[in-house]
Amino acid sequence: MNEIILIFLCFFLGLSGSWTLIRYGEQIGMMDRPNARSSHNKSICKGAGIGILFAILVAAFSLKIAHFLWLPAIAISVASLWGGDLYKLTVKQRLLIHCSCSLYFLLFLSETIKIEGSVYLLSVPLAIFIVGTSNFYNFMDGIDGIAGVTSLIGFLLLANYSKHIDGEPNYITFCVCISASCVGFLFFNFPKAKVFLGDIGSILIGFVFSCLTIFMAHSAMDFFIMAGFMFPFYIDEISTMVVRIKERESLFIAHRRHIYQLLVNEMETPHWLVAAGYGIFQAVVGLSLIAVKPLGGAAIFSTYVIYSLLFIAVSLFVRFKAHAPKGH
Repeated sequence: MNEIILIFLCFFLGLSGSWTLIRYGEQIGMMDRPNARSSHNKSICKGAGIGILFAILVAAFSLKIAHFLWLPAIAISVASLWGGDLYKLTVKQRLLIHCSCSLYFLLFLSETIKIEGSVYLLSVPLAIFIVGTSNFYNFMDGIDGIAGVTSLIGFLLLANYSKHIDGEPNYITFCVCISASCVGFLFFNFPKAKVFLGDIGSILIGFVFSCLTIFMAHSAMDFFIMAGFMFPFYIDEISTMVVRIKERESLFIAHRRHIYQLLVNEMETPHWLVAAGYGIFQAVVGLSLIAVKPLGGAAIFSTYVIYSLLFIAVSLFVRFKAHAPKGH
């Protein structure tokens, strides 16, 4: 299939998946109803990630993507639909599924993995990276536009970087196809959401991104650069976890203490502005990591430190303002 046609088809699948859920979501029980953790005040259809799932499958078959990437992606997406969007699985059950899908990917990747070092020594931290990214992406999908914008930019950065390191053309196109499907989804999710991804989409995107980061990296340096293409999601989630642990709050209890949530809920910043801000920050960090690569590992580490300190400084200000008495 012609690449341009394939990319357009993936865009259409992302678009049509969103439209279908808007049209029939309430009839099939796919509604996200407001609760104490929500950043919206009315019921909105969810599950639009089904369109992105179909786009990923069509692109995977057309581009001959390795089965150990798309097969566990199907499994984790369907399990997320069943255990998150329609019914509820326990945290342990969900983590078991996520770990199983991650290990399936790593098991079949073991003979072709390109990250330096023993795959057996790396299997545990890489599995943690995949499971963590899948769940972080789900946790960060809480306001209009943020998940779609982050996915669009993240996969485009993967495609761009892989092209510069002479990556496999089919996988570069695959990343562009996923970005195209996210553009289709964003038509109904940004700047004002009419539909959400749901667990079927958010966990799927996090899983595929992390697997592609591992698969497409030619070295440990490549891996650390490409992982940074989702930097805002990682730093927001990790810094929020630190705050919650410090305050002895259970990490398994739903909350809305992420910086993006505080900006929208407590500080009443428009959803679209926060989503756009995160996207710009993401692009700046990603391009910065690419730019400093010739300077070596110390420069990459320093870039992470600088942007982490910048985010922490902003987050401390936001948390202070969000909890300050009104009028101060």
